[in-house]
Amino acid sequence: MKKIIYILVFSLSFIACDDYLDIEPTGQIIPKSVNDYRSFLTAAYAITKNSKVLTTYRSDELSLSTSSVGIEQYEDLFIWNDLNPSPLTTAYPYATIYNIIFYTNHVINNADTMIGDTLEKEQLLGEAYALRALQYFDLINLYAKPFNAATASKDAGVPITTVYDSEKEYTRATVQEVYNLILNDLNEAEILINTDTQESGYKYRFSTLAVKAFKARVYLYQKEWEKAITSSSEALSINSGLQNLNSDNSIMPSEYNSVEAILALEKVSSFDITSNASISENLLSIYNQAEDLRFASYFYKDSDGTYHSNKSAETKFKSSFRTAEMYLIQAESYAQLNASTEAKEKLLELAVNRYTSDGMAAYTLKVNALNAGDLLTEILEERRREFAIEGHRWNDLRRTTQPLLTKTYDGETYQLDKNDARYTIPFPDDATINNPNL
Repeated sequence: MKKIIYILVFSLSFIACDDYLDIEPTGQIIPKSVNDYRSFLTAAYAITKNSKVLTTYRSDELSLSTSSVGIEQYEDLFIWNDLNPSPLTTAYPYATIYNIIFYTNHVINNADTMIGDTLEKEQLLGEAYALRALQYFDLINLYAKPFNAATASKDAGVPITTVYDSEKEYTRATVQEVYNLILNDLNEAEILINTDTQESGYKYRFSTLAVKAFKARVYLYQKEWEKAITSSSEALSINSGLQNLNSDNSIMPSEYNSVEAILALEKVSSFDITSNASISENLLSIYNQAEDLRFASYFYKDSDGTYHSNKSAETKFKSSFRTAEMYLIQAESYAQLNASTEAKEKLLELAVNRYTSDGMAAYTLKVNALNAGDLLTEILEERRREFAIEGHRWNDLRRTTQPLLTKTYDGETYQLDKNDARYTIPFPDDATINNPNL
């Protein structure tokens, strides 16, 4: 193995909490102290990846017009054309994610030589483990089959690198191995992190709360329903707050300074989604527009009658985890365990913060009348309504029923069949060129 000294570390400054994640490189140093490595990890946090934005095009949340500005970057994503896309098509992230992993590995692997306060060092290391886990979770849900306990030990996943070795061949680990790494990293993070919650301007950093929320999502994807309930309950014991849209609709639940923000790190929307795409009729149809307060908060109507997302490319809309997800993870997990009473309770605890009083009365009657099968369907529909244009939908489609989807574009109809192989995205060309083992 070749030893490499990394000299790329940025000294970073924060102007104020209002200038959320306003990072400005001011110099270069060789990292030695915990403060130096904090700057190094902040540089990793600041790397932007667009996986949630691009999978939104792939899901059923948007409509596109051939006259839209920049359409050539997204049209093949929209119609699931993975075999021969235009060279102008925006590629799904791969190298960018491994670049973040490089930063986290460097922090983790230099823990023994790091100088500084023990608690600060442990907090930093815990964040590095959690941030690395988040990258592998993103990779495995882009480029591998959804987790299936019966086949995960054989299904091809993504390469794992925890220590840089220029002479090593990086083959694909199995899906099970990648999930094992994710959970091992999160367990390490849970031991090391000593900050329960981050202040508003630092919500991009992992906390104990964020790690527990992340574990709840991992267990949900693995269909470990009881573990998902336990982890989400632990998260809610730290923060159970929900943004009540009846009393305050000036802040969206997904904004970084919302009462329910847990980790506000990942970019979920873009200028092109907000301005050059519209909301699909499929998504609009599942809202009770008069009584669901999210509708007027999430969307606006243009002069041509089309609806667009209010969740924009503004930094304040970065969102990775928030408390609403914990309630819905619990509702779904209870429903899967045939605990309908508990599932309905959790669903309605969220809903009372999202519907008008009249709408809530009607919604409560509806939910309480549902049988077990219809209840699970309703919980998944509530996830669609709650997390519209936040990058959840594609993974929810993949991990649940992988349904038939149809779209119309440029006068033609395109179809993604039920359980279609295209529910797994192929590796980008530059990734396979650089690593033929993929």
